[in-house]
Amino acid sequence: MPPKAPQEVEMPGPQPHDVPAGGLDVPSLPPPKDGDEVQEAFPGESRLSPEERDRWLILHFALPRTIMTCDMAEGRSTEVELNDVLSRMAWGSIDGRTSDWMLESESPTLDAPHSSLISYFEYVERMYPSDESMEKEAREENIAMAAQKRGAFTNTGDAGAKFRPMFDQMVKNLQHSNKALMKAYDLKKPILSEQDAPEDPSRSEAQGIMRFGRHQVLPAFWQLLNQLTKKNRRFSLVLRSFSEEQVAIVQRELQLFCQGQHPAYDGKNKTQKPPPMSGDKGSRDMRLIDANLGRFDRSACKLYFASRPAGDATKVARPGEVAALAGAAAPVAGGASAE
Repeated sequence: MPPKAPQEVEMPGPQPHDVPAGGLDVPSLPPPKDGDEVQEAFPGESRLSPEERDRWLILHFALPRTIMTCDMAEGRSTEVELNDVLSRMAWGSIDGRTSDWMLESESPTLDAPHSSLISYFEYVERMYPSDESMEKEAREENIAMAAQKRGAFTNTGDAGAKFRPMFDQMVKNLQHSNKALMKAYDLKKPILSEQDAPEDPSRSEAQGIMRFGRHQVLPAFWQLLNQLTKKNRRFSLVLRSFSEEQVAIVQRELQLFCQGQHPAYDGKNKTQKPPPMSGDKGSRDMRLIDANLGRFDRSACKLYFASRPAGDATKVARPGEVAALAGAAAPVAGGASAE
């Protein structure tokens, strides 16, 4: 299949029911007209009984690549992670003469457009194998080289440079679009490498959270908590990560969000403020307290909660509270529950 000529990528504009950028209120869908088919939020919703519609939700989230765009345990920045994700959704062919990978797909897709194509991610894995039969030094070198190739996928001159508009759109989606908020914190170009903006202890907590000029925790996560709380849904959250540092970031932002003090959601600078989730005004307390920070020992298959009294570590997410877990080889954040 010959390579296709580069095409201009047309990004979709706002849709009638898009959530305001960085906002919390999801516009309601218009009620169906007589004769119209009822729209389901998910397949089979209309067949649920009233009891099933109100069933307790237990929502599990890994922090990297789910509600955050960096992986602190692996040392992968947001820039590297965005490139890596696109490398898994870019499909091409291998030049039989040079063995180079050539991009064929016009846009990122999870599935190959044609069975003859191979993703750039898989191509790099083949070029730099890292199976257990290899010597340790050679294996580690290949792992590092493969990660480097994927992490620079859309850079100028690299294999996926034609996908740079998609990368730029992903970055734009992470930015704070509220001009008043940007001005209040003097935010300019978003910082994609977390190491380039270490936290300054002399600055305020709000400034620390906003220092990257973009969201660290994806807005969709806050929108989910906001909507579930407004609808009085019973739910628990289980958060997990191999990095205790990453858990601590979410713990801090979650606490401020629940208290209505998160700098991007505090009602100031034209931002929207969520309903109370801190126990005030009869609300459920969804903050992640230290007693609910735990560690999962995968070798022993046991959970440990250092700040809990002996004999009180069996339940991860108890009604009306938030918990977090960490593993012996990996920290795990355990969830929030709302009754």
